[in-house]
Amino acid sequence: MQISTDFSVPKTIQKFEQPLFWLIGFLSIACFCAAIFFNFNLLFVIPFAIVFVGLALLNFKILYFLLLIAMPMSIEFNIGVLGLDVPSEPIVMLLAASTFLFMMINKNNGDNSSFKHVISLIIIAQFLWSIYIILFSTDIVLSIKYLLAKAWYLLGFYAATMLLIKTEKDFKRFFWCLFIPTFISVIYVMLKHATLHFTFDNITKSVHPIYRNHVNYAVFITMILPFIFLAKSWYGKQTLRHKLLKYSIPIFLAAIYFSYTRGAWLATAAMVVYIIVIHFRITKLVLFVSFLSAFSFSVYILSDHRYLKYSPDFEHTIYHDDLSEHLSSTFEMQDMSTVERFYRWIAAVKMVQKNPIVGVGPNNFVTNYKKYTVSSYETYISDNEERSTVHNYFLLLLTEQGFPALLLFVILIAAILITAENTYHKVEHQQKKYVLTITLCIVAFLINNSLSDLVEANKVGSLFLMCIGLLVNFSTSQMKIKPNDK
Repeated sequence: MQISTDFSVPKTIQKFEQPLFWLIGFLSIACFCAAIFFNFNLLFVIPFAIVFVGLALLNFKILYFLLLIAMPMSIEFNIGVLGLDVPSEPIVMLLAASTFLFMMINKNNGDNSSFKHVISLIIIAQFLWSIYIILFSTDIVLSIKYLLAKAWYLLGFYAATMLLIKTEKDFKRFFWCLFIPTFISVIYVMLKHATLHFTFDNITKSVHPIYRNHVNYAVFITMILPFIFLAKSWYGKQTLRHKLLKYSIPIFLAAIYFSYTRGAWLATAAMVVYIIVIHFRITKLVLFVSFLSAFSFSVYILSDHRYLKYSPDFEHTIYHDDLSEHLSSTFEMQDMSTVERFYRWIAAVKMVQKNPIVGVGPNNFVTNYKKYTVSSYETYISDNEERSTVHNYFLLLLTEQGFPALLLFVILIAAILITAENTYHKVEHQQKKYVLTITLCIVAFLINNSLSDLVEANKVGSLFLMCIGLLVNFSTSQMKIKPNDK
């Protein structure tokens, strides 16, 4: 069993290296022969599965970096009613089990300050509340599926990151394992989009099958962008890696622009602004103004059913295939995606009024919201064939898990951003750029999460959890950046 988080294999296993080699070799040959004889292809997988599980049990650091490489290029498959991102999700399941096993074996060894940090405690409280409200779920099976996925996401992305990324060397591996496949995916999407003349109505077609939609694609590459600026500073100007990173920046910016995703554009600008916010220590003011504005708008639009005054004309609310028309129709409330958001937001508010404390249960919005909708906001896509949710994570928590879940998430956001600001001004100069990079990535996510539901989304939500883990490690001095780290 593994006793450390480095790349070494325990000595007890090294003693049996040759017998294990021959045992696995003969087992592989037997499985391959049986697969051919019985025409049962699944038998081909068994030897690889055994090696993979053994690797996870012996050293899950290798498994973690393999996950980082696989994550950007993972493709969503539907197996019956189950959606699975392959190969990243099976890997993160195994990584979650390995992480949990490691934590149990080593619970009394080492410094556990990262797991006692206020951010970790809030995340634990969120998960415990999700378990409790299953008792009131309108569909317990769907809620249990949500909890299982949430558990392996928290263990595989959040906890594993805190355990494994603690030096600059680890951080650089973390970056390159993410950047290389992401860069390849961006080139693929851009080339495919170029064959379609970079038109607005063809972006979703261009990102398939690697990304679910153009929003997930745009948000993910926007979150990667601050890391590229940081990584560029690691290498001399004449080195190949510096040039690769330097020229990848305009490519990523072009990709963000041609994603035609308004949230990603806003997030790119907001990251620049947030550098000023964190530098002048005005995070608390920004949080206060943001929450007050959101609350005031909610009260205004809901009072006296004022939202009905802005209901669109069904016949004129369409999907625009021209960018300028798309932007102008957004402000005129005639863009289909914008109006559909209001359609679901209004339904969500009505759902909350009926189930304010415990909601309808995790993963149950889609099966419940139709009876709460207002027909005057209905659009051509309101049948919701893709079974997407409310397009606002705050409302999603309210409808599915009640006011306590929303309060915990708001507290989590405040804790993350205040911790980021405090850590930025506490750490040594060399570490500031790391903390700033992580914070900008989180800010990009939070802005887009207010317009979508991304915390549990593959790639985007995964990177968000990993960034929180990195931030906690810097805050608790578990992350060490030294001049001699290579």
